Amino acid sequence: MRPTLSIIIANWNGIAFLQRCLSATLLSAQASGCETEVLLIDDASTDNSAEQAARDFPSIRMLRNIENSGFGATCNRGARQAQGDILIFVNNDLVPREPMVAELAAPLLADDQLFAVSGKTVEWDGHTPNHVNMAASLQDGQFTLTFDDAATLSPTMFVQGGCCAMRRDQFLNFGGFHPIFSPGYWEDYDISYRGLKSGWRNLYNPKAVGNHLGQGSMVRAHGARSIAITRQRNREFFQWLNFTDEAFIQSITASLPARVASAFVEPGEGRLWLRGWMKALAAWPEVEKERRNRSANLKRSDSDIFAEFADRGRPCP
Repeated sequence: MRPTLSIIIANWNGIAFLQRCLSATLLSAQASGCETEVLLIDDASTDNSAEQAARDFPSIRMLRNIENSGFGATCNRGARQAQGDILIFVNNDLVPREPMVAELAAPLLADDQLFAVSGKTVEWDGHTPNHVNMAASLQDGQFTLTFDDAATLSPTMFVQGGCCAMRRDQFLNFGGFHPIFSPGYWEDYDISYRGLKSGWRNLYNPKAVGNHLGQGSMVRAHGARSIAITRQRNREFFQWLNFTDEAFIQSITASLPARVASAFVEPGEGRLWLRGWMKALAAWPEVEKERRNRSANLKRSDSDIFAEFADRGRPCP
């Protein structure tokens, strides 16, 4: 029987936590009552984690990248190979609680107007929230992420790439996670927002919970400073690729001279933002090409989307 759900786990050197992830994922999949498959896509690991997983979990489908491709490209490969109608993305450092798979899939199975459902992750130690219901605000040209730990199923602006479900056909129609964000960060927010702009809806389900074991594999691979700059670069990519309202563009543009000036006199975050912005600017031809590709399918304005999430949550620290 063809699976309804395809659970995709991208792995790079996850030997410290992959076994816990796979064990819990298989249990959660079984508890869902759905026909499922689990795909582990190994991103050229060097720590024997893929071999260990193949030995201890023979029921999973294993794909291996010849070269390290990054999170987005690895997930995209899994999505193309998947057989289910719904994709569930699980980070290799996440330990799903038993209801997680069912709680991610159920809203999509019940409502064909939904594009994605995001879960809730909590830290392994202390169980403090790690990622909850995320949205954003734009004031005086400043784009700020906001968060709200909603208690019930509720609309969300952004889904979390390591704990979410997406409709496979639409994910592939969007082209998957865009490669411009490689090696990672913001590609999940980008495709979430693109779904909203295209007329779909996204939900946050606080009952879809996973415990986060994270040990910073991206930082280990690329270095803390490089990843900090990449985050800033990708934040700019997100805005440039997605914002089409003239008022939004003018507001961000008007605030730019002051931000650049302050970056020259402020150490730390200001300098990192400037480095990221310059790296983003160097890729402007690719950004502009992608903006044109997306323009034909836009059904909602930025102001409409931001109004829906106005006054929800608090600014992220």
